[in-house]
Amino acid sequence: MKLYGSATSPYVRRLRIWLEHADYEFVAMDIFLPEGRKQLEAVSPARKIPLLQLGKDTIYDSRVIFYHLNDRLQRETVGVREDNQLTLIDEANTAFVQLFLLKKSGVDVDQDALYFNLQRERINNLMMHLEGMVSSGHFDNWNYPAICLYCLLDWIDFREQFQLESTPALKTFRDANTEREYVISTDPRR
Repeated sequence: MKLYGSATSPYVRRLRIWLEHADYEFVAMDIFLPEGRKQLEAVSPARKIPLLQLGKDTIYDSRVIFYHLNDRLQRETVGVREDNQLTLIDEANTAFVQLFLLKKSGVDVDQDALYFNLQRERINNLMMHLEGMVSSGHFDNWNYPAICLYCLLDWIDFREQFQLESTPALKTFRDANTEREYVISTDPRR
């Protein structure tokens, strides 16, 4: 079993943390460098990470990878509540990543334009909703949705995309989980 991805991707990191103690190979690639792009092109027609190779089968999406591995490993039960948590986290992640990539490409993401205004509005609404969910105890168990939330929060802090001080429950949640063994070993700052 091979998991392909970058050390900085929150989508990859969530799987690496969830797979702690599992037997798999992590193939790290820097998708922003020509060599990494070439390596990615060779394994993914979508040119997207993460992806998982299981023998002759390849899975191209983090949520599908999780579902497949969870079925195999029988680690946790995922119901509507957890699926909704994952959807909200993934939507926030997508909005943050889109703005990050545009900014990295030299686009002024702070401009007053429809796309950017919609993304900022979406991010603010999602972060406030996630703040309320954490305050209400929705992420008290260290399961896949909690790992995904942690990876989102740590990534937006790492990439300086959002000030966690404006959402104290989210900041407390992130800070409370930073010393976990696999959180430390997958930290993109290292």
